[in-house]
Amino acid sequence: MVARAALGNGSMPPSPSTELQCLFLSDVSNVGQRTPLLLGFFNYFERHLPHVGFFEPIAAEALATSELKIDRHVELVYKVFNMKGDARHMTGVQDAEAARMIANGQNSDLLDRIYSAYVMYKEDKDIVIVEGPGPLVGGTELDAQIAAALGAPVLMTMTGQPNLTVADYFNRAMVKRQIFLDHHVDVLGIVLNGIPRASHAIMTAQLRDRFAQAGLPFAGAIPSDNLLRTVRLDEVQTGLGAARLYGDQLLTDVEFDDIIVACQRLEELLEILAERPAGRPLVVTSADRLDIVLGLLAAQLSVSGPGVAGVLLTQAGSSRTGRNYARDTIDRIFAGLMQSGLYKGSLLPVLSTDMPLREALARLGSLDAAILPSSQRKITQCKRLFEQYVDANAVVAGLQAVKPTRMTPKMFMHTLKSMCRATPQHIVLPESEDKRVLAAAAEVTARGLAKITLLGEQTTILAEAKKLGLDLSGCNIHNPQRSDRFEKYVDMLVAARSKKGMTRDVAADTLNGDVNFYATMMVAAGDADGMVSGAIHTTASTIRPALQVLKSSEAPLVSSIFFLCLPDRLVVYGDCAVNVNPSAADLAQIAITSADTAEAFGIEPLVAMLSYSTLGSGAGPDVQKVAEAVAIVKKRRPDIKVEGPIQYDAAIDPKVAAVKVQGESEVAGKATIFIFPDLNTGNNTYKAVQQSTGAIAMGPVMQGLLKPVNDLSRGCTVPDIINTICVTSIQASRLSRPVVFNYHQDHPSAPSHAAAAAMATIAANAEKAAALASVERIALTPGLLPPKQRPDRSTDGSDKGGAARASRSTDGGAAPSKPVRSTDGGDKPAAAAPPAPAPTPSA
Repeated sequence: MVARAALGNGSMPPSPSTELQCLFLSDVSNVGQRTPLLLGFFNYFERHLPHVGFFEPIAAEALATSELKIDRHVELVYKVFNMKGDARHMTGVQDAEAARMIANGQNSDLLDRIYSAYVMYKEDKDIVIVEGPGPLVGGTELDAQIAAALGAPVLMTMTGQPNLTVADYFNRAMVKRQIFLDHHVDVLGIVLNGIPRASHAIMTAQLRDRFAQAGLPFAGAIPSDNLLRTVRLDEVQTGLGAARLYGDQLLTDVEFDDIIVACQRLEELLEILAERPAGRPLVVTSADRLDIVLGLLAAQLSVSGPGVAGVLLTQAGSSRTGRNYARDTIDRIFAGLMQSGLYKGSLLPVLSTDMPLREALARLGSLDAAILPSSQRKITQCKRLFEQYVDANAVVAGLQAVKPTRMTPKMFMHTLKSMCRATPQHIVLPESEDKRVLAAAAEVTARGLAKITLLGEQTTILAEAKKLGLDLSGCNIHNPQRSDRFEKYVDMLVAARSKKGMTRDVAADTLNGDVNFYATMMVAAGDADGMVSGAIHTTASTIRPALQVLKSSEAPLVSSIFFLCLPDRLVVYGDCAVNVNPSAADLAQIAITSADTAEAFGIEPLVAMLSYSTLGSGAGPDVQKVAEAVAIVKKRRPDIKVEGPIQYDAAIDPKVAAVKVQGESEVAGKATIFIFPDLNTGNNTYKAVQQSTGAIAMGPVMQGLLKPVNDLSRGCTVPDIINTICVTSIQASRLSRPVVFNYHQDHPSAPSHAAAAAMATIAANAEKAAALASVERIALTPGLLPPKQRPDRSTDGSDKGGAARASRSTDGGAAPSKPVRSTDGGDKPAAAAPPAPAPTPSA
């Protein structure tokens, strides 16, 4: 047995061995409310293992609205975790067939069919979570039989009920435990879900003591949760078979606190809604009352109008063929609002059902709270509650560990968020008019990943958040138009760009008209630790301000990397977005910077310098350039494990490396960082891998700036934004160099008091970063430790010069005219720059 240990945010759990590849969850209360536990355990294992499966020995009949026509829990897990393959292989026998076989005394045949289906499914899985069918058919006795057939250790689960006492839970658990022991099934422990919140703390403490005395590990108890008990619009849509006519899909994942039947005149309805300004009711009316739809739409367009969660239209009287009640006109009105660009908010969600009003109301009254694949907030809440209240190490203490040999994407994401929680940084998001940015800001602050500042008008932002059902109470909202820091930022920008002819008027106009520039100056001044933008701006608009005011004189080369999340591993590609044709010195600098960045994110840096030749198998100027770059890296940073020139296959595949690479190599066949010889190769390779394998590409992550500024794709999702915020936060926690501008006492646009104030802020920010860097590091997986202190960089001039330096302009901050940069994903124009000067010879 593996020693039991407290599970920290970054710790590695015991992993199942080839002999114990299954965790069987049995609901011994036979209530069936265990979805938070299913999602929590699957999320837990997927962080650390590349291939996690889910299996239902006996599957329930699919819901009428099921897209996959499969068991509800199978479809939920399949969609939530983006599983691949045929979902039908995740089940053994249908419930009706299982009931028939049990009734006919064919238990042995039933177990054989379940076992055969399970063995076929688990063939390529590291671990499979099996959900016992007890609440559906057979009870705990059948669960025990199936667990014994599969050779699976069991975790007992129980659902809380209002009137049960500690003794009730304990006695029931002991009785059920004995059933499993009678079938020679190992019981790993017990975990509870839905304990009444009012008595949760005291009951949890007493249960832990009682179970400890009985020798049964207690993994924790999740309290009942109001969010999980609410019925949401997406559940209404599923339960009534309704169609969504208008409104963003994100808006259907919100709760409603009341149902209002709108049979009265519009003005009377508005008066009713005005009497309860904080409410979010679902308005139900017939399809011929489109005046109510238009009236509520108008109310939604106003930041002070009464709010509703949505509208449900029912059948209007008897069915009338061809009658659409002016739907075409309403369609044009809704479409015109979005196309006009005058309104950037979220439209009122409107659902439509063929049921008559009375039947629809009866169905609404009978709906039970459920967790659907579209219930993103409930899913997120399940994961959050599991992480907070369940000790997963106690659950897997009976599983023998098989430690993954390389970091998986899930491990990386977990490590990423653990590091963010350890030292949350202050990130500014200038694009507050985008609902994806608002959703990401709410999620980031709720999970404690970073401190967020949104730029914009507070009233408008909060009104939009209310419509989306988002809680932005943890975010700071800053209006640049009313900022008392504006003049300071103008002084700093003039000082930074004075040699380029920047004047106060131009600087003020720039900051007034460009939220990205304003946000960048916040970062430069130390008022924020990093910036994330690009959801609605081009790459050039996002990174140009940073290239102008956040460049480091010590490391003038700005480069980028992408994190490529492949199905079974995580790799780093650089440089795929910035430097067009780097010199040997530039390649060396990119390799060194990429290695440091990767190690900061918990990735062991094994650097492969790519070429069409492997260690002398070919020759040519391009091969020679890479060879020189490798020599520079080894001279400047002998601590970095680097190999090259080397071909991609020899760098990533141990079998190919064994053929092509003679002798021992610490990198060949197991590289984690791939440095491409030029932008053409790197940019096309990362896109080819991304498109061909479905890998997630996180980036470009900018390197070489004094403070982090990172770009988003305009097609980004909320998780993409959250990931980029996390990356930026970790970069910020490891960058402590102050931003120093060339202030002059006699410069009329940079008075001495402004310079002193700016430098004081910068110094304070540097002290803050240094203090953060000294905080005790969180426990990470072996090989994923935070970066060690690096030796001083070389000053031999080997990293100076290059073909593609950070962009410069000579027009006081305007956009450069000659593009030499590529895009982050092919969909946005890149930051441009004139040709860089030739490399400067070493002194």
